[in-house]
Amino acid sequence: MSDVTVKIPSTLTLSTALQLSLDLARIEGARTITAEFGGEGSIEPFAMLMISSELQRAAVRNNVEAFHCKNHERMTYAAHMGFFNAFGYQEGPKKPGDRNGSSRHLPVNILNCEELRREAASEGTEVGDVVESKARHLARMLCGADSGDLFDTLSYSIREIIRNVVEHSESTQVGICAQYWPTKSKVEVAIIDRGVGLRSTLQRNPHLDVNNDRSAVNYALMPAVSGRAYKGSRQQRGPWANSGFGLYMTSRICRNGGNFFIASGGAGMMLTKAKDGKSYFPCSYEGTAVRLVIKTDQIGSLSESLKRYREDGFEFQKKYREIVNINPSAASLMLSQDFDISLWDKFVANLKRN
Repeated sequence: MSDVTVKIPSTLTLSTALQLSLDLARIEGARTITAEFGGEGSIEPFAMLMISSELQRAAVRNNVEAFHCKNHERMTYAAHMGFFNAFGYQEGPKKPGDRNGSSRHLPVNILNCEELRREAASEGTEVGDVVESKARHLARMLCGADSGDLFDTLSYSIREIIRNVVEHSESTQVGICAQYWPTKSKVEVAIIDRGVGLRSTLQRNPHLDVNNDRSAVNYALMPAVSGRAYKGSRQQRGPWANSGFGLYMTSRICRNGGNFFIASGGAGMMLTKAKDGKSYFPCSYEGTAVRLVIKTDQIGSLSESLKRYREDGFEFQKKYREIVNINPSAASLMLSQDFDISLWDKFVANLKRN
């Protein structure tokens, strides 16, 4: 048994978070863990969410006797965003999930997946409807409005990622943290879970050869590729049916000027709009972590973007019908306020004709 000190750099970004995930995964036999902070430099939502998760996980995995923080007193922004509370260090006035945030930022919030299901059951509705309501609430908190292109884009993207967690990951919780910088025309949204991970999820599909984490993150972003809905599986019906379109559509939205990052297991992948806009990063994350960077001055009409992306998705589906011979859900294809059962039936009929 040993006392371990983890050096936390002053700048907390995606790259530093991924490196810390590797460092923390290597800790074994620790009696105590001390997180020694280098000061408060630039701090991003994804980094706060992933680092807080992995600090807590390292402590639990090693069953440490004590966990300490050092040189953290001046990290007021991180404390305000719920970073310390998120990994169980009592710093700051509120716990994750109780923090209401304000226009421009969304502190660390932890949603309980089973509570979402119970809420849907008590209201006699679908889990997708409950997730939709939560997503709209979070988007409203972040952008300070309940309509417009930015609100539509955020509520749609948050909905699809959280829905993916609830439907596929087997995680008990989903964490979210976000920041909007109007002067930079930029929004960053981070969403993570501690579920079974993409590889385990997609290996349920017998038509896919998912033998490593890198192939899993690639498959996960293809339209109509799913670990639950595939040729020969029991098909769901209705606008919230499991479809495999959510991550694909959201990644396309982010690549329009911004970028999309996803990590699971030992592989992280960044997508941008550039011709060679795919890059990989090593990491160690049990579950799935997603980061959306959206350029608010380039999003335009979400309805028009979704129309273009779903047409591309249909073409992909026709080309690889043996693998993705399923019906994409209405929810993933459009804004929730635009779909109903009649539209869903039209989509199904159109797919059958093609």
